[in-house]
Amino acid sequence: MSRIKAEYRQKYPYPRHQLRRGILRAGIALLAGALLNFTVEGKENLPKDGPLLIVGNHFHFLDTIAPIHATKYPLEFINDAVMPMAPGPMRFIPSLWRTLKILQGTANLEAMRASEAILAQNGVLAIFPEGHVHKPPLGKPLTGAAFLALRLGVPIVPIGTFSEDDWDIFGTIRRKKRRARIHSRIGKVFGPLATGDTSKIPGREDVQRAGHEIMEHIARVLPEHARGPYLQEAEASLESC
Repeated sequence: MSRIKAEYRQKYPYPRHQLRRGILRAGIALLAGALLNFTVEGKENLPKDGPLLIVGNHFHFLDTIAPIHATKYPLEFINDAVMPMAPGPMRFIPSLWRTLKILQGTANLEAMRASEAILAQNGVLAIFPEGHVHKPPLGKPLTGAAFLALRLGVPIVPIGTFSEDDWDIFGTIRRKKRRARIHSRIGKVFGPLATGDTSKIPGREDVQRAGHEIMEHIARVLPEHARGPYLQEAEASLESC
């Protein structure tokens, strides 16, 4: 196991591709400033450094820019290798960023070991637990984010991103004569959900429980209509604070 860890740390050093990603980050900031009214709340909740797992909702393919636009971390991403809901011209962006790609429904051992190596180097990894783009509200999470959270035992930061204009960027400019309003809310750090032991495989019930907890924290930083089945849990949590 130690040999495998060393091999993957060498294969996936953190941080990496800093020049490439710096150029992409600057381009994203330029376009976001020109086309969007993008506000960010809760930056004070961000830890100074990793290891850290960032989780968020996935209501539009563009909400993947939220961790980039809202933080200054050298980010690693896990994303769907297929991206069926993304427009064709936008599918090249993850390739340019050199994200860790997963194919849903498979073991994805390479991505898992790469993620472990990155977080073992105090890295920051972003993942969208639902795994695919869909309209609000929140849906059920896949197992990946919860599995990583349990296996590695790292702190977690939720980021909820939503649009007042249904992500209709050019339609909003054309019809309303203003930029589309996008909001990202950064929640408080929670976890670790486990002590972290890469020699053990988390059980199904533990993964389901951790996945639900992760979605609850994402729900807390989304408006009520977007919380879905996590609405009552999120409201109860807010009332108790």
